[in-house]
Amino acid sequence: MAKNILIIDDEELIIKSLRKLLEKEGYSVFIAKNGQDAVIMTEEENFDLIVADIRMPGMNGVETVQSIYQGLDKRNLKRTPTIFITGYADAEIKKKAQTLKPVAYIYKPFDISELVNKARDILGQGGH
Repeated sequence: MAKNILIIDDEELIIKSLRKLLEKEGYSVFIAKNGQDAVIMTEEENFDLIVADIRMPGMNGVETVQSIYQGLDKRNLKRTPTIFITGYADAEIKKKAQTLKPVAYIYKPFDISELVNKARDILGQGGH
């Protein structure tokens, strides 16, 4: 069974690139372009990995993952490993992000294959 990855990002180029490479690896990829959609999706589907951009309109990535984790905690479900993508190093936001114990931070600009390799490390070889 394929592993499910949720990408939370509002940048079309990043979404398309990640989807293409992760699906090529055999993962099932789901897209949320904002925090509210991501929270709803995690209530309806179980994910093996979350990739969240920190800077997004509305809820930022950290607030989104906090909200997702609160929902998982309420349902007594395991917290999903999270990779944060960030284009800036705001100390306050990074401190908040660290409280969520992400499995990785990837700084923009980044090589898409770096993220795919990180996903493979976390989820095991290939998505099957």
